[in-house]
Amino acid sequence: MLRSMFVQQLEETVSHIQELGERTLIQLDEAIQSFEYRDTKKVEAIIANDKKINKRELELNEQVFDIIARQQPVAGDLRKLIVVMKISGDLERVADLAVDIAKVSRRLSDVDESTLTELTVLAKDARAMVAKALIAYKEKDVVSAQQLAKEDDLIDEQFGKFIKRLFRQDVNEQNVEATTQLAFIARYVERIADYATNLSEWIIYEANGHHFDLN
Repeated sequence: MLRSMFVQQLEETVSHIQELGERTLIQLDEAIQSFEYRDTKKVEAIIANDKKINKRELELNEQVFDIIARQQPVAGDLRKLIVVMKISGDLERVADLAVDIAKVSRRLSDVDESTLTELTVLAKDARAMVAKALIAYKEKDVVSAQQLAKEDDLIDEQFGKFIKRLFRQDVNEQNVEATTQLAFIARYVERIADYATNLSEWIIYEANGHHFDLN
């Protein structure tokens, strides 16, 4: 009886991770649109939703602590609960970065469209990494989790090229303020991809008990 109750509680925490992940993905979508279309009206809603995500992450951690205290799990079960806390923390940080992107987008003006398009593609690729990591976690797909490290390498490469092109513009024609804000957004996007890779590392850890640095 106690075991079946524990399994049910564990399944609930995993489902709550998916819920938190969906909220985070929505935040990313809204943040990307805020700079892609210079839609500053989205910013306040993104900030308000972030508070809800922060609260949900804390509630999830409290739920895990309660399960550990009551059930005293060991080995693989304990590892699963640790992974729930680690993944929820990384998702919360991704949501924070979505807020950062949205706030910076309010200061964008006179942006070159080709540059903006390039950055948008980069952001959507990073968002896709987070989505793939959530699917890999749900399906316990270690192979897919490992493959995300290669995608992170590609985003790192694209990020480096984007920054170089951004600051190689003719300084006489360059909008310094816009360039700075675009660089900030690109850096936040690169960090989102890093967190997606972190998620993959926790999936692998849950499966085999070993932590591998995929970054």
